[in-house]
Amino acid sequence: MAFFDNLFGKGKSFSDRMRYVNDFKTEEYRNARGKIRTRAIYIGPWTVLTEPGGKTLAKLIGAAVLAGAAAASLVYALLQMHAFSGNLLVMIPLCGALFPAFYLLMGAFSLPYRQNPMRRDQYMHGITRMQRSSVAVLAFAGVGVLASFILRMVRNDWLFLKGDIRFLVGCGVSVLCLAAILSLLGHIDVAERPNDAYPNS
Repeated sequence: MAFFDNLFGKGKSFSDRMRYVNDFKTEEYRNARGKIRTRAIYIGPWTVLTEPGGKTLAKLIGAAVLAGAAAASLVYALLQMHAFSGNLLVMIPLCGALFPAFYLLMGAFSLPYRQNPMRRDQYMHGITRMQRSSVAVLAFAGVGVLASFILRMVRNDWLFLKGDIRFLVGCGVSVLCLAAILSLLGHIDVAERPNDAYPNS
């Protein structure tokens, strides 16, 4: 249940910037030149990765590598000339998968490789973004591949040429990588701590 609560934000809005406004406050300070400046101070809860040693880091690095492989495999599949490469029912969902694939890569770059504890927005823009993006890519790609098989059934066309096989292999590798990402990130031990638990962070 914790995985699904995190994945779908416990019913919260998906507008990330507005969601975290109340996690910060502004204060004025005097810089080295004596001028008054304003800075943001984090007052929200801290998210802590609680696994010992380098287990969490290994999972994060693995998820980032898999994200690159998933995106590359998806692009590879889209570049293949196959039986339904000109069919909109197949290609629209597959092309639509490129958008969450882009956010998946953004999440990989934002993963907390060294930041622990994390601000809530850092956690959501890294780990949670990758989880949501993986589910979205799986959904879009699944619809596209399913549509291609439905069309084969309707047309009774089961001849698979090299392009068809490469297309399916690319989609299959992408799906396996995305499933592995969800497994890795879903098994990271996370705890939330009050703001005063890490006063110097």
